[in-house]
Amino acid sequence: MKKTHLILVMSIILFGCNSEDIKGAIDNINNVIDNTNDAIDSLDDITSDHNDDIKATIDNVNNAIAELNISSLTNIEKQNYAQISTDVNTLVLSIARTCVDKQDDINPNFTTLSCDIADHLTDLAITEFANIVLLNGKLTITRQSENLFVIKTNDDVTFKAPIISSNTIHYQLQDDYKISVQTSSEDTSSPSTTFSVFYTDGSLPDNGSWTTESFKNQSFTFTDDENTQLIALTSGRAKLTGKDNKSYSWSTDTTGKVVLK
Repeated sequence: MKKTHLILVMSIILFGCNSEDIKGAIDNINNVIDNTNDAIDSLDDITSDHNDDIKATIDNVNNAIAELNISSLTNIEKQNYAQISTDVNTLVLSIARTCVDKQDDINPNFTTLSCDIADHLTDLAITEFANIVLLNGKLTITRQSENLFVIKTNDDVTFKAPIISSNTIHYQLQDDYKISVQTSSEDTSSPSTTFSVFYTDGSLPDNGSWTTESFKNQSFTFTDDENTQLIALTSGRAKLTGKDNKSYSWSTDTTGKVVLK
């Protein structure tokens, strides 16, 4: 039944056959319908605007994590990115080890430990092949077994590495990203480590990000020379992945220097 027919029937039932009453009732009902339609149109506009806001937010997030364009890097730049990415892991590992050693003196049976980067910057060892300045960040270290530790970040580790960036770089160990360290009960044995790390450089036009990941069964060895105070990740292999899932790999020699593959 059409809307006007329905209104007419309802009006006759309510008011009898008085034409003026029927006309007034029809006008009132039409006004209600018009107001309802206006409300629906307004709701549609609000929904459309909200969807536009959501799309804009998603676009902003995607832009914020745009990936590093590896295809545009020279071999020297690839070498620098790989060396920085490797050696910042070395510095983080050095601080984590200091935190673990101090906690072991207090409670050798600990399972979880918080470690503030800023508390250990003055006595930090150095790497030979990369100029890196750690700024801050907070680590969570979990003991998964007697000799296995996993390192994550509560707050991003931030650092400067002028050879690849003029700005602050963020280093994240969250979600699936982590560093695993396997120690040994023998004092003469060096820890072995694997890693998967997410980096973001806010100085690049596209906020370039990249990841590094060590190869399975080709872990790195953490070395610490007490005479020179040099630390390094040696004799392992990893890859760096950026835009369009393009990647390149490298290994480190016995001194921790990167060798592109």
